[in-house]
Amino acid sequence: MRLHPGTGFASLWGGGTRPEWRRKGLYRAVLMHRAKLAKARGYDYLRVDASEDSRPILQKCGLFAVATTTPYVFKPS
Repeated sequence: MRLHPGTGFASLWGGGTRPEWRRKGLYRAVLMHRAKLAKARGYDYLRVDASEDSRPILQKCGLFAVATTTPYVFKPS
């Protein structure tokens, strides 16, 4: 988690669950823990760069998409 002082935003990065541990609520538990830490430090907004697989979990936790990103690979000529 990264905190962005003066903005009200915290960013969540690097969340994921190994396949053999999925469907046990671990990703959700870690997500909620990190969100509570951010809130306790005065951050009201979360930025999450997540895969489509995470979208249903994030939505069930009360987050919603406001934008999308498109990754590119720069190959100088």
